[in-house]
Amino acid sequence: MYYNCLVNIPKNTGKISRNKRGKTTYIEYTYAREYLPEKKYNVARRTTIGKADPDHPGMMFPNPNFEKFFPDVEIPAEGTAAEPVNESRSSCIRIGAFSVVRRIIEDYKLAEHLKRWDDRGKGLLLDLTAYSVIAESNVAQHFPDYAYNHPLMTPQNKIYSDSTISRFIREIDDNDRVDFLNSWNATHDKNEKIYVSYDSTNKNCKAGDIEMAEYGHPKNDVGAPIINYSIAYNMTNEKPLLYESYPGSIVDVSQLKYMLEKIRGYGYEKIGFILDRGYFSKANIQFMDSCDYDFVMMVKGRASFVQSLIMEHMGEFESKRACSIKAYRTYGMTVKAKLYTDDDTDRYF
Repeated sequence: MYYNCLVNIPKNTGKISRNKRGKTTYIEYTYAREYLPEKKYNVARRTTIGKADPDHPGMMFPNPNFEKFFPDVEIPAEGTAAEPVNESRSSCIRIGAFSVVRRIIEDYKLAEHLKRWDDRGKGLLLDLTAYSVIAESNVAQHFPDYAYNHPLMTPQNKIYSDSTISRFIREIDDNDRVDFLNSWNATHDKNEKIYVSYDSTNKNCKAGDIEMAEYGHPKNDVGAPIINYSIAYNMTNEKPLLYESYPGSIVDVSQLKYMLEKIRGYGYEKIGFILDRGYFSKANIQFMDSCDYDFVMMVKGRASFVQSLIMEHMGEFESKRACSIKAYRTYGMTVKAKLYTDDDTDRYF
């Protein structure tokens, strides 16, 4: 993948070479030399950092390797190449699903939460959001095809190439994400009693050397490193409150405390939590008690203390009309008991 712009071919480095293949001259960078004892000489380790522009001597089209080995060189805006990006649009624009997504963006005033972004950045980010929802894809290479026949939110409905999109996504840093979440949560009523549903999942990653991808406990183990990510949202109005990602080796049960501290940091006070059984642990329950948080937590049905409660109350609820839960066509009851031996609080089961 080569960027649609031109940069100067690095000079006087002693590590730049040209490799002509067919009609194209590739610019290669020697990043290391390896000595081979059996042959008693060094072998250069090279990688391609761009391809020469025949119309502009001394200039080349860079690729991502150029940014890796020459991070101080600024990559100009795309469109300065001999063959500019094709910005033609389809004569038939598909507006249906886009109108729904744009209405949601406007109703939640998402653009206003991107305070540090210029109009180009806001538009492109929101376009990528709409693309991921409508096309059910996050493949950057397919975005230009989507943009060809869909409305866009970038100024002048500009279509950006997949290389520009890849670079744009790489430039989004943690500060951008934190600023957005701070601004988003600042608009919510902190005095309202809410219940926060929190859950996480993991994604197998075969993309190569990614620091966050680590071996852990995936739901679908294919022998690959994983990345964990989670989301918390308000059960009352179903609005998301925060999302986060963390290394694959960190298990769910140890991540809950950090999420609770984040929620508290946003200023929410009258809150309760609805949690999956993956967060069930004595330490987590004690921490929520210390914060005076209400919570509903799923437990494993075959846990010994659950089985003992069921056996203790067997015959008291299975056919009683008062215990009928019509929505689920089943029967149930609530009982008080202690969760663990030294528990000083009666829990509802």
